[in-house]
Formats: sequence, structure tokens, C-alpha cells
Amino acid sequence: MKVAVYCSASEMIRPEYFQDAEDLGTRLAVGGHELIYGGGNIGSMGKLASAAHRSGVKITSVIPKFFHDQELTFLESDEIILTEDMQQRRKLMWEKSDCAIALPGGFGTLEEVIEFLVLNQLSLIEKPLVLANIEGYWDPLLKMFDHMMSEKMLSEGHRDLVLTADSAVKGLELLKRKTDSMEKRP
Repeated sequence: MKVAVYCSASEMIRPEYFQDAEDLGTRLAVGGHELIYGGGNIGSMGKLASAAHRSGVKITSVIPKFFHDQELTFLESDEIILTEDMQQRRKLMWEKSDCAIALPGGFGTLEEVIEFLVLNQLSLIEKPLVLANIEGYWDPLLKMFDHMMSEKMLSEGHRDLVLTADSAVKGLELLKRKTDSMEKRP
């Protein structure tokens, strides 16, 4: 699978989040998967990419020029795609991927998650997304999604677009099962 991973560039996050990103980077190699991510060399992005690189995973970094100019690009990537802006970055990431995992992150990660869900909701893509809900990080957002459903802002089928796992590695396993079942459909 070509897996888009959305995650944080913060260096101040909890060690558990860094470890989960590293575990995912290593595990991508086990299944022969490719990593498509935001191209950063700091935060959980950097930990993810470094672990993936050490494990021999093909890495595609999609990073805006203004971040690249600040020397924030993971230069060991197999492919570096420079974009004009964040919008182009997000579009290229979902176009190039088969599925996505969102690790704990901030506004940027949240924006990527919501866009990915909206595209699925509108049937513009059919690509599963897993929230790696490490230590309940995404629980407030999941509660909001449940509230949206109870207020009839989301249908049952749309709420089901949000998959969760308690680690990124378990999320990767869930994505593999989901994409395999999608391929077997008539």
C-alpha cells in the first residue's frame, strides 16, 4: 500500500507519540508499504521518516517550498515533491496514496483528516483513514463526530468513514484488512 501519514512537526510532544511514529516507520517495511507524508525532518514527522528510511521503506516527501527553504525537508527521501502551498501538498498526498493514517497532531493534521473524510463522504475518493488514537488523543474529535451524527449532520454511513486503532501499527494492520476487502468487492 501507499500510505499517507499525517502527523506533527512539534518537537515538544509526548515521548509516546514519537515512539508510535517510529514504530510505524519500521512496520511499513514489513509489509513492503510506501510512505507518503508531509516531508518534514522534525517532530513525529522526522521520527517517522528516519525509522522508515532505516528500514528501507520508499519515502515520498510532499513539502511546501517555504518549509523546504527553512531546511525542514527530510533529505533522505526517495522522492521530494515541492509544492507551492499547503493546499497543493494535501491534494498530492491523497492523490498518491491508497489510504491514510493520522497520528496525533495539531491544526494541520486536523485539516488533513477532515479533508480526507470529506472527499470520501462525497465519493470523490474511496480510501480508508485510520485515526491512531494513542492514549485517547482523538477522543474529543470522535465525540464531536458522534454529536454531529446525533444532530443528523452525518449519516450512519458517513460516521463509519472514521476508523480508529490505539496505535499506528494497529492502524496499519486495519488499513491492510480494509483495502484487501475493498479489492475483493465485485
